[in-house]
Amino acid sequence: MKQILFTLFMFAGIAVFAQTYSDLRPAWTKTTPNSPAGANYFLNWGVGEGSSEQQAINNAWADALRKSLNELGVVGITNQDIDAVAAKGIEAVVTFNKMKRRILCSTEYIRSFENPSKGKVYVLIQVQRSVHGNDDFYNVDTRICSDFDFDKKLAAYKETGTGNYGFSARAFVPGMAQFHKGSRLKGGLIIAGEVAFIGGIIVAENLRASNKSKINTTHNAAEKQNYINNADTYGTIRNICIGGAVAVYAYNIIDAIAAKGKRQVTLGNNNLLITPFATPSFDGMTGGLALSLNF
Repeated sequence: MKQILFTLFMFAGIAVFAQTYSDLRPAWTKTTPNSPAGANYFLNWGVGEGSSEQQAINNAWADALRKSLNELGVVGITNQDIDAVAAKGIEAVVTFNKMKRRILCSTEYIRSFENPSKGKVYVLIQVQRSVHGNDDFYNVDTRICSDFDFDKKLAAYKETGTGNYGFSARAFVPGMAQFHKGSRLKGGLIIAGEVAFIGGIIVAENLRASNKSKINTTHNAAEKQNYINNADTYGTIRNICIGGAVAVYAYNIIDAIAAKGKRQVTLGNNNLLITPFATPSFDGMTGGLALSLNF
């Protein structure tokens, strides 16, 4: 059975999670990181929209400050300061200008595909409480900015909006890329075809092996020949199913890369060479796909 193991795939449930512009937000906007007890700074987050990245950053910075007006111990922030920041950015000359402040974490400019004239930026700001307090401003663990789940969702959102996909391992899972591109019927047919051929391989191989094992259990020449013929027939059926499984799998990968639709897998400057093969073995045929990815 070793020669047919290459056709056994693990099929997992495929869920398509559509990311929307309004849904995208990093984890630190849901649970704002706390500054250590006694720290001479505070953290807060904001979101800003604008027709340009700089405008969105300024508005996000101002939004974070606005949320911080009631922060215990924070002094010197007024609505006029916030308006100045929204207009001129983080370096605006305001009444708290001597306090250290910075954008600790920031997302890239997330453009809305529904309304391309606007986009948004999320920021996590750090502002010193007092210039006369402890100088602990740069003691923050910047690992709080890492959010792998958000990065994945943002990448999926951008791919959905542009229709251009970097090469992904999903192309190697039958039907997954088709589902991801929105071609659910095609993806379902590919999965069904692969399952049918794999089922045929397993059934035919078991019947072939069963008939082959019975050849030496009888001295009747006619029965021996019948077992031999049956074994050969089921071996042929098995080999046809192997060829079918290889063909469907090859089509799945080629279609995942080349087919047009709502979404499309692209290789960019990479080159993928896919070569199906089948060769004789000591008790049947073996085959598979030779894959070569140059990047």
